[in-house]
Amino acid sequence: MARNNKLLLMKKGDASGQPDAGDLEYGELAINYHTSSKKVYFKDSGDNVRELIDSVQIQTKADTAQSNAIADATALAIALG
Repeated sequence: MARNNKLLLMKKGDASGQPDAGDLEYGELAINYHTSSKKVYFKDSGDNVRELIDSVQIQTKADTAQSNAIADATALAIALG
């Protein structure tokens, strides 16, 4: 298997969101450093742009999921009487 040690970076400083798959090469990272959208993106082998998230975003998503689960359980309990 051939090894390619080249790391490609694309920088972005606006709030427009993630790059398109056509904007990225395989193995290239796109870094958006804008205050409202601090994310790192990469293109997977299926030509999908994926994002890496940090621990703060993980905790926020977990808290949201937990709140939604509690709300759903409460609504179910009320519905069942």
